[in-house]
Amino acid sequence: MKKLISLLALCLAAQSAWALEITAVSTSSVNGALKGDFTFGVITVRSIAFEKGGVVMPYTENKGRTYTDVKLLSKSLYGKIESCFRNGFKKPAKAPAPPVVKVDAFKPLKSPVRVANAEISFDGDLLVVGGVMVSKKEEGAFWIAFPPDLEFPDGAFKSSVESAVIAAWAKKNKK
Repeated sequence: MKKLISLLALCLAAQSAWALEITAVSTSSVNGALKGDFTFGVITVRSIAFEKGGVVMPYTENKGRTYTDVKLLSKSLYGKIESCFRNGFKKPAKAPAPPVVKVDAFKPLKSPVRVANAEISFDGDLLVVGGVMVSKKEEGAFWIAFPPDLEFPDGAFKSSVESAVIAAWAKKNKK
């Protein structure tokens, strides 16, 4: 029993060690609703809203359709964002480590330009859907289109995420 409890405690400690941490927040009121830009170390998600007591993630509209390109995967991160809206932002004592990036899935598309949607998770807390795009400049090359409300203040981190997605896409297509 003691081993089971210590294993559970270790798993919870490891999970919280890899959880995204909010490092900066910029909020404003738009049409009576609170909106904010949240920075999680090396990534920033703009236009997160707090409406009717709940956190609403940004979405993209295109040709009359709505796409949720940025999604929360954990209650922990939802609680942190909600707490920032309700109680204000408290800067962490130390800068967090860059998040662990994982390419979860690809959804092939019929478009000749955007050939697939890639689901990319950051520390298992935040899911971003990026487009795998065919390069017009270089035949056989790809690039990644990220949602408009996602920014990478650290260019090197963005490059590493793009490289990971392109490598995973190339590996998937070799099968």
